[in-house]
Amino acid sequence: MDILRKELFGLEPKIDLLHDLLGFGRFAETTMTSDGFFLGRRPGDIGFNEFLGWPSEAAIERTRNLFQRLSPESQDRVVSVFLGKQFPLEFVKGGLPCTSNT
Repeated sequence: MDILRKELFGLEPKIDLLHDLLGFGRFAETTMTSDGFFLGRRPGDIGFNEFLGWPSEAAIERTRNLFQRLSPESQDRVVSVFLGKQFPLEFVKGGLPCTSNT
């Protein structure tokens, strides 16, 4: 993860949705609720106390652009994290519409 973190922080924007979802941004960890919304856990918190909602289309597009600029190894790591946390792969890969399940 250190290599991915270093590579990701070498790109612009420095803090965005992808950083948050990977735990490199404003939140130590993020999770997705059963109804498809995101919650964030700030460093030092013991729970997911921040309601993030659903990312905007602009945030999703920035995430896809960041993902495309990562090395293949880092892209594989991102996909692995997304699969493990059951985050929508269309946030990074595109192709499918990004709409919430509500």
